[in-house]
Amino acid sequence: MAKHDPRFLSAGDVGGTALRDISESADKPAGEHDQLARDLAEIERAAAALRRAEPALESWASPPALTLAKPRPVWLLIGLLWLSTALFTVGAVVAIHALVG
Repeated sequence: MAKHDPRFLSAGDVGGTALRDISESADKPAGEHDQLARDLAEIERAAAALRRAEPALESWASPPALTLAKPRPVWLLIGLLWLSTALFTVGAVVAIHALVG
């Protein structure tokens, strides 16, 4: 069976392509072709009903809008880094003064 990328096929193309691929194989009995054709038609009807009921499920119809999280301000991160460095330095000075003095 031929490989097809589903993103480039419309809903109507899928059934026709599958039927064409099936009809190209000559080693299948005639009754099996009829059953496959009925099954594919039933699948197409179910897919059409699903598209009508839930159009948002078609991923190729409209891609979702990208929403990026608001980044934290860089100055806030730099300020926290300076504050933690200052507190560590003050703590080290107090500890040294307590041990020496």
